Amino acid sequence: MIKIGIIAAKGTIENLKPIFKTFTDQCEYYFLPYNRLQEIHTIFQQNKRLFDGFIFGGPLPYFFLEEELKNYAKPVVYVDLTTEDFYKHLFKVTQQFKGIDFSRVVIDYVWGKDRLRELESLLPDNKTVHTIEKTIDFKNIQLYEEILESHVELWEKGLIDLSITRTANLVDLMKAKGFNVYYMGISEDTIKKKIEELITNIKFSNLKENQVVAGFIDSPDAASTSENELIQISIYKELLEFSAQNDLQLVIQRHDSSFEISTSYGELQEITNNYHTCKMIRFLKERLSFEVYVGWGIGRTFTQAAQHAKLAYREAKSYIDSCTFVIDDTQHPMGPLGFKEADDTEMNIYSWKEIEQLSQQVDITISQLQKVITAITSLKTNELTSKTAADVLNMSERSTNRLLNQLVEKELATVESKKINGLQGRPTKIYTVNLPILDRQ
Repeated sequence: MIKIGIIAAKGTIENLKPIFKTFTDQCEYYFLPYNRLQEIHTIFQQNKRLFDGFIFGGPLPYFFLEEELKNYAKPVVYVDLTTEDFYKHLFKVTQQFKGIDFSRVVIDYVWGKDRLRELESLLPDNKTVHTIEKTIDFKNIQLYEEILESHVELWEKGLIDLSITRTANLVDLMKAKGFNVYYMGISEDTIKKKIEELITNIKFSNLKENQVVAGFIDSPDAASTSENELIQISIYKELLEFSAQNDLQLVIQRHDSSFEISTSYGELQEITNNYHTCKMIRFLKERLSFEVYVGWGIGRTFTQAAQHAKLAYREAKSYIDSCTFVIDDTQHPMGPLGFKEADDTEMNIYSWKEIEQLSQQVDITISQLQKVITAITSLKTNELTSKTAADVLNMSERSTNRLLNQLVEKELATVESKKINGLQGRPTKIYTVNLPILDRQ
């Protein structure tokens, strides 16, 4: 059965329990409460491998962990006030605090200009609602203290008669100070919809996880049988070490001059940092004295996955530096996924989905576009010559010249002939590449 982790403020847990109880036939769920925001990091790190997905009890814990969640492959959702929830709360406030002057109310954050305007529509033109949203750093570990201090300051200045908070863990602290407090919680219907969304996302993710994944690594050429044996042993040893150090369940099969790896979809996402870079390439490159290339294939059967892995390996091998390619069950190539620290950011800039979209728009293959982008990022310039591109991509000058001329035909590059200082003979053709996705740099 699906296992869900619920990271929520301790003050909300009792309200959440009866809601989740209605889903016991669809999932197992475990509450992971926190008192202070800094506890969230530890809670998530200790539990991220134990669950099929997470639901956060509000936007605060979710955005507090936003950077860590970018590289987390499993489904995650957070509950938040809907517009309907917000209006219902406004009505309840007017009923509970008869004759309330909203210019003497503070609400810590509302997450939306429309909601703030709705509050201010209840006031005369010259009055506004107190809010501290603009001054809040939602990733600050002292956030609770800052929010509480802001409420206290307004009360001590005699500017407010009511604190509306969305921070459940502060309600009792405010009441202990004698403040009138209204907690703006999230409705049961909204929470149920988010639980249903998470369960659906997990089921879809599990379908993908059930796909078969194969990896392929070929040994470099050796001068003798004994040298080939030493290379094979060194690669095999490091693959086993990589699997152990990263707590992976890789099944590694050694053949005459190559290795076949089987693993799960989830582990492939972890190894490739969600298809942005490759931990395995980095690990092997640091420990082996020769270039290494890895191909990963995804398929409905192991035979199909293995075929895709070999195709991906060929794509990777066409590059001069060690790298990884992934080919999925629709035969879409993703890569090159590099090993250098710089690749973590550079390859993030151009995701394979963006390259795929551009390929469809300009009618140039994904592989060709990836080669152009690799040349540009490696040389750190969009001005290429056939020779400089060929050197980086491990291709012939004729092939790179054909590729660059194709970009010119598609109006994705311009070309002009220039004399290069120190070189004799005819001027060199300089291609200035202008791919749309490069404009974001």
